[in-house]
Amino acid sequence: MGDLAGFCAAAYQRGVPVVQLPTTLLAQVDSAFGGKTGVDLPDAKNYIGLYHQPAGVIVDPDVLQTLPRGELASGWVEVLKTALIAGGSLWDSVAAGGEVQDSTILACIRTKLAVVAADERDGSRRQVLNLGHTVGHAIETVTGYARFRHGEAVGLGLLAALRLSGRDDLRAQVQQLLGDRGLPVSVSGVTPEAILEAIARDKKRLAGEVPFVLVQQPGVVTHGHQVAREDLRAAVSELVQ
Repeated sequence: MGDLAGFCAAAYQRGVPVVQLPTTLLAQVDSAFGGKTGVDLPDAKNYIGLYHQPAGVIVDPDVLQTLPRGELASGWVEVLKTALIAGGSLWDSVAAGGEVQDSTILACIRTKLAVVAADERDGSRRQVLNLGHTVGHAIETVTGYARFRHGEAVGLGLLAALRLSGRDDLRAQVQQLLGDRGLPVSVSGVTPEAILEAIARDKKRLAGEVPFVLVQQPGVVTHGHQVAREDLRAAVSELVQ
């Protein structure tokens, strides 16, 4: 809803102000901030959209008390992704498990806003925020945006990204964290080939290649990596049951 409202605000009269009032954990820690608005097409995720920074974002963590458990878990994946990017105390807190505190939400917001302030239009550093999203978006696409919540698909994408990063120990830790929250760690009913075809249509592709965000360690995440197709196939195939 936040993306759709932002997109309409950006298009109407060539842009009118919009204030976001996120009521999900995913939106409060990630999607309400940064000005990316968009809608999906059947062939690929977020293919229609505009950059349109909100005039303000009002976050009230108390509204999260009404969310279903699955929706909270899905939003927590963006907390996990942000903690991998930030490292330090945020990673230590998230890796320890437990419930998301108000301070965790604030730390995620500050991490994202610092990245966006340095690169609003996704030309360089902001691309690290796509960690886990390339494979995650492909899984959403091939399952018709109907089987997985966004965060659930991104969690699977994080596992693939960590395998491509050669961080098997960190991948095992993240898989355990996902499993502890009842989040999926595999996908059935689709083929690796279908996921790979969807990845090839990713909007971030350059000259026919899709760059990946990889993790050296929590707090050291870099963008723009080309990965061998056989390595990508192996990382995706590992997810498919």
